[in-house]
Amino acid sequence: MASFFRAWYVFVGLGLLTFVFTAFVGSVPAGVSSAVALPHDLIGSAGRNLRATVVSLTDRADLRADNAALRAALARSEGAARQLELRLQELETLLDVRRNQSPGAVLVAPVTGWSRSATVDTLTIGAGRRDGVLRGMPVSVPEGLVGIVIAVAEQRSVVRTLLDPQSRVGVAVRDKGGQGVAVGEVGDLVRVDRFIAEQAVSAGDVAETTSYGGLFPRGITIGVISEVLPQDPNELRRSFLVQPAVDFATLTDVVLFTPQ
Repeated sequence: MASFFRAWYVFVGLGLLTFVFTAFVGSVPAGVSSAVALPHDLIGSAGRNLRATVVSLTDRADLRADNAALRAALARSEGAARQLELRLQELETLLDVRRNQSPGAVLVAPVTGWSRSATVDTLTIGAGRRDGVLRGMPVSVPEGLVGIVIAVAEQRSVVRTLLDPQSRVGVAVRDKGGQGVAVGEVGDLVRVDRFIAEQAVSAGDVAETTSYGGLFPRGITIGVISEVLPQDPNELRRSFLVQPAVDFATLTDVVLFTPQ
């Protein structure tokens, strides 16, 4: 602080000296003039630097605001692009099922839950009455049959899967014919009992839907025969187990058909 006051006194003294020379001598020595001008230049320079600093800080604040706005706009654009991508995937799945299973495929719905017990195996889907879902709609994915709609609310529905003990699906063996009914079995399998075979069936054959019962379109894959059970010598019909083609634990979306 003392240094500041000394500098101020010197500056005032030089100013008075300049006044005296101007009044009585008429011209100011160059040394005195430069000495007085120096503090003025310092003050002016300090003012200019201060203004430049304020402008720089303002520009940086504006730049940060612009950057934040651009980031927010980019995030919104990426979110919209992702939604379009998911919608495109849904449409591709729907077209795939229509082309390879049935032209009656009408709707893709998200899977929102899976309920499992010894007596129940159902899925909850995020589509209901407002989306046109009806009881009795067959449910599938490109890999194969999932099940059938058994309950419908306004915004959600319940699907009984192939694995449910109450499930009943008409079944044949691809390229070998025959007729039977598939029922859910413990151990994530489907059991076919009293199958009327037109040709010998064996492990590795593909089981598919038939129109028996009038619930499902024909020819949708159910799964692969994993085991042909021993036959009673007095029984002409066969029994076998089927490994479903669908991995129910990883389902994210399903396709619904118009009721048969």
